[in-house]
Amino acid sequence: MNTPSKSVNAWILPSEDDPAGTNYKSSSSSYQNLINYGVYNYLDMVNICFANTVKTGTDTVPTGDGSTHTVELQTADHPGGITNDQYMQWIIQDARQMNPGIKILLTLGYGDDEFTQIFSGPQSGWQAQATAYANNVVAYLKNYSLDGFDIDWEWNFSTLTPTNQMSLVLQALRTAFNAQPQIYYLTLSPATNEHLDGSVVNDTVDFINMQLYCDCTGAGDYTGIGISQALLAYGAKFESRGNGDKTPYQNAQNAYQQMTSGGYGISTQWRLNSGDFQYEQAQQMILSQLVNGTPGTTFDDTPIIGAAGNPPVSQMVVRSGEVLDAIQTTNSGAFEGGPVSYILLQHGGNGGNPSTVAIPSGDSISEVSGYTGIWFGWPCVLQITIKTFGGRVFGPFGTMANASSKTPFTFTAPSGQSIVAFSGSIVNVPVAGGGTTYIVASLNPSYA
Repeated sequence: MNTPSKSVNAWILPSEDDPAGTNYKSSSSSYQNLINYGVYNYLDMVNICFANTVKTGTDTVPTGDGSTHTVELQTADHPGGITNDQYMQWIIQDARQMNPGIKILLTLGYGDDEFTQIFSGPQSGWQAQATAYANNVVAYLKNYSLDGFDIDWEWNFSTLTPTNQMSLVLQALRTAFNAQPQIYYLTLSPATNEHLDGSVVNDTVDFINMQLYCDCTGAGDYTGIGISQALLAYGAKFESRGNGDKTPYQNAQNAYQQMTSGGYGISTQWRLNSGDFQYEQAQQMILSQLVNGTPGTTFDDTPIIGAAGNPPVSQMVVRSGEVLDAIQTTNSGAFEGGPVSYILLQHGGNGGNPSTVAIPSGDSISEVSGYTGIWFGWPCVLQITIKTFGGRVFGPFGTMANASSKTPFTFTAPSGQSIVAFSGSIVNVPVAGGGTTYIVASLNPSYA
């Protein structure tokens, strides 16, 4: 089995164009947002939705005479006459160009007869039919340089597919995948446990993306039929709650808390490109950082806030004592017309004392000034002061005691812009009495 110990994933639905009227290549499209802000770098896997099972024919992959079945991406009409197949190929190309290690899977939709149509005639012939289907799925994956196959197991697909047929397909797919020189992932994305054989799932599926956001399923539904807890993955959702409720189902912090409390190492979120793709993509990036941490001793919140549409800073938590120990920024924007927040990670350690900087609605940060210098031999940010366009002043934060040198700095937002994010570095320094702590070594603003 190929179950990763840690993986942060998402689905994408190429049949949908957002904002309305755009297509894949439009500069303002959800797809270009993924590219412009490096969102694919925050994904281990992306699942392309949805394919359907079809009879082979002259236009299928592989071609055939209709005696066997394969898969085919659903069709959709896009502005400019572009096909859904082109969308899929561009997603694969752009995702791999940005993140060569990303794994890209094809998700099978939940049509009533996705698997039942494979089987006909006496049951003695079903194994051969399942094997032919699995081999054709492999041919399709190879043709598009895909890395695996995800099955969206929900109604009425799950209701109308008997257990023995589902088991035959899973076993045939695993056998076909294992025969290949490269790793092909087989994943299940269920909203229900109906007609699943727990022992077959354990032997065939790499992990299970539980659709926890539908409030219709839970871990006990799968462990209760013998499925290994180790195969279960957390299903996140940054889309709206639906049914008229336009608030987001959750944010990255909530998803991470539920992941860790549930003992899950894998998460997959629905999805990257709804009408509020900026929220979804930015939360995906934050979740990846929460799971994986920020790389090394540098940080840069600019891409996340850019993906979110550059909403203004609404709050900063500044930790300081003699120097600047840490900063954490919250930016506030809109989700389907309602307010939402982007809570970024803390950069720095837990030394000093926390101070909350609350920026009133309608105001924004115009200037950050302060001093850099040497503190007990360590280059760092000694002090910062924050000013807003509305005339509010916060700080100074950092007493600069024991600094052996001080160099002033001032960052002022260009006309028509404000400070929306920060980048910089942190350094681990020794503290009195033993141990170490992180402090902010350098700080730079981003404007929008």
